[in-house]
Amino acid sequence: MAAYARHRGALRSRVDALGVAALVAIAFSYTFAWDGYLIERGVWWYGEGVVTARVWVIPVGELSFFVLQTALTGLWLYSLGPSVDPARPASVRARPVGLLVVAALELAGLALYYTTPGHYLGYVLLWGAPILGFLWFLGGPVIWRARRVVVPAVLVPTVYLWIVDRIAIGLGLWTISATYSTGLHVVGLPVEEMVFFLVTNALVVFGLVLYQWVVARTESRSLVRSLLGLIPRGGVGRPDASRRE
Repeated sequence: MAAYARHRGALRSRVDALGVAALVAIAFSYTFAWDGYLIERGVWWYGEGVVTARVWVIPVGELSFFVLQTALTGLWLYSLGPSVDPARPASVRARPVGLLVVAALELAGLALYYTTPGHYLGYVLLWGAPILGFLWFLGGPVIWRARRVVVPAVLVPTVYLWIVDRIAIGLGLWTISATYSTGLHVVGLPVEEMVFFLVTNALVVFGLVLYQWVVARTESRSLVRSLLGLIPRGGVGRPDASRRE
């Protein structure tokens, strides 16, 4: 995917590169403590001889994965071409349904977290759903309008990482605890891992799509007005104030 992205000129400007770099830093910071907790709890562990160095309890290889996944998914999104149309203002209509879905995921995560076999899956949802909800609240209409790019941007790297993860588990490079997982698998891959990669790639793509939208609007507006265009105004079903810009 990285080679294809470079071929298409994924990082067409320093602004694109800055967006990916900023998201890498955010993803690393937000994931670090979450990942360390799960390792300390014994939700997963690594095969003998696999880990050469750690920071806290997290293997250095896993820390580099935080960076690589975010960068690869971001490059893939850029390789698909423009995902936003700054000339088309956002509408509030797409927000409520998406927010209800995110709220349902958060409630499901809360319920699962306090059960032993649902602990891992619940923690994934509790960790990821609030940020998904925040991004959707800010720019759900922008993301929805770009869905023809957003869907493949999320699904292609997700499926790729499902395959890689399944191979790694099959080789015994790492193991997921049967105690803290549901035991549900798809072709040998735990559903917890499937949900994790889907959620994390959605976070990357949603964040970069909104970043692209603000950058594109800034070319014809001030940065402040571009950012204000993400803030919901008016009631559900009524035109967004940004339509008058």
